[in-house]
Parts: sequence; structure tokens; C-alpha cells
Amino acid sequence: MNHFKPLFYFKNKLSFCLFILIQLVVISSAFTQTSKKKISPWYIYKEGNSFSDIEPFKDIIGSISVFGNPPKEFIDECHKYSIEVYHAVSGNEKSIDSAYKIIKIANEYVNDCNLNGYDGIDLDFENLDPSLQNTYSEFLKTASTKLHKAGKKLSQCVGFYPTLYQDKVPKIFYSPKVIGATCDLVRVMCYDMYYAPGKNDKNSLTRDDCQGIGPTSNYPWTKEAMTYWTKYVPKDKLIMALPAYSNDYTMDVNSTGKQVYAPIPDSVKGTLQSPTWQWYEKINIYLYNDLKGKTHLFYASDQKSTKALLKIGDELNIYNIGFWHFGSVDPKTWNIVREWINK
Repeated sequence: MNHFKPLFYFKNKLSFCLFILIQLVVISSAFTQTSKKKISPWYIYKEGNSFSDIEPFKDIIGSISVFGNPPKEFIDECHKYSIEVYHAVSGNEKSIDSAYKIIKIANEYVNDCNLNGYDGIDLDFENLDPSLQNTYSEFLKTASTKLHKAGKKLSQCVGFYPTLYQDKVPKIFYSPKVIGATCDLVRVMCYDMYYAPGKNDKNSLTRDDCQGIGPTSNYPWTKEAMTYWTKYVPKDKLIMALPAYSNDYTMDVNSTGKQVYAPIPDSVKGTLQSPTWQWYEKINIYLYNDLKGKTHLFYASDQKSTKALLKIGDELNIYNIGFWHFGSVDPKTWNIVREWINK
């Protein structure tokens, strides 16, 4: 009489054990891939803030870069949930214009980390003169060496500008190769593709290429930016930093613009009509009239555009993303982020 044999038939205990081991490895790999995905946003600390702001997202945040001076208790609370905390710092040409100043500021970074419990320093130096590239490279090497000796880390904020890929030698104040060699994290600012306030704004960027009318970010530009930086920085060091704000322009002769920290326009006259999805750029746009009757064009950074940008992470195997900034991320966007992480 023939007896029914199960689909998985094992001749001996060894083959059975091997089968179980293989299954555990497969399952473990699946969980490992999911756990790779983390959020590393910038966080603006103000008096009265507390860890309760971050608490709902403690399971998906890998690190935060803090502008401001939170108490050590805040940092300790982050560490309880394995969230690394970087102190975001900025500077200008005068901060590093001599070997003495470079050593001095690097020592200050180490002291800051040791005294307050930071895991590292996040450098947000922007718009320095390109002639300082060699000086800035020495600054990175010195800061990196001193921080690493102290068991701390170095992070650098970078952008994506035409001079990076159009010129054989990038006419910018930092060297992508040196950044890749010295930094533990590199936060690629995938925003300000177009700078909404424009040249008339007192805080306007010095870049001419980012002026005009357009979104702060879109799919093809962001993918190009991240692809560029993968040539110089290992993917496990890269953070794809996305915008949590939109660009809003008045459609008149001057075409003045502003950054709006919301996914939809405010101050709308009448009923806000449904947006138009730009299939190539993968972004929603709104055409509306404000309360004064002026016509506006609004490029939305919302859950739909964010979902499209997150696919870049999957395509390029970049599993760490950030936002500028944490406090302006819309609840619907957080839902999209969780879906991406649990995918």
C-alpha cells in the first residue's frame, strides 16, 4: 500500500535541520532588509519641546540632527530608543580661515559631544566660496579625525548643483571625494531645486541656477542627485533628505514666491480645486486665487510626491531618508513613510 508523502520529505534528521536553517536565514534576511530603512530628519529644538514630539516615531527614527540646544535629558531619552543625536552646526569662511581656527573648532565639536552626549556633529556649512575647497577639505579631515578618536561621528549636509556634474573639477567649496572619505553620514538636501523666495529675498541663495518658477524638488532631479552622490559616498552613509514644504508663486510680472510648510495652499479664495498631477515630475500642482484675488501656482510636497520619491530609495538601495524638517511633516506623509518602511 502506498502511503501519502508530504511535499517536503526528509531522508534524515540532518536534511531536516538544514531545511529549517535555510528557512530561518530567509526569514531573517527579510526582517533585516526591513530594519535597514530608517528616518533621519532634522529637528528644530525650541524651549518647551520634549521627547514626546518624537515618541510616536521612535520605532522608525535612526537619528536626528538637532538645531538648537536641547537638554541632556532629551538626548538621553533618544538614546533609550537607539536614536543617534547629532548637533547641527553652521559656519562661514572666517570660521576656518586658518589652521589654528580649524583645530580650535574641531576641539569644540568634541567637547560639545562629550559634554552634552551627542553622538556626532552635523555640518551645515553652505554657500562658502569655491576657492576654499582645499581649506574645507583640511577642516573635514581634522574634524573627522578628532571626532573619531573620541568615539563620535561626523555628518555633512550637501546639495546637488550643476557645477558638480558639469565641471571636471566641481566649483564648490567641498570635494565630494573628501566628504565620502571623512564623513559617517552624508545628508543630500534634495530640495531647493527652485528657491521660491527668489533673488529679491534678503536671504536669497547665491546660486543663479535655482532661481525661477518650479518645485522645490521633483522625481527626476532627486534621482539624478542621489545617483551622483552614490559615485562618491557608500550607500549606507547616504541620507536622501526630502522636503516637507512646498513652493508657492504669484503669477504676475514679478512672480514672487514663498516656501509654505504645508502640503496644500492656505488663504484660498473660494473652493480649492483638485490638483493636477505632473506625471513626469511626479508632483501635484494647484492653480488658485488668494484672498486678494491674485492667481497662484502651488507646487505641493505632499504624500503623493513623497511616495514617488521614496521609490528612488528602493531603486538605488538607499534605505535612510530625512526631512527638512521633522516638525513640518504632514500626518498623511508619515503614513506613506511607514508604508515604505514596512514594505
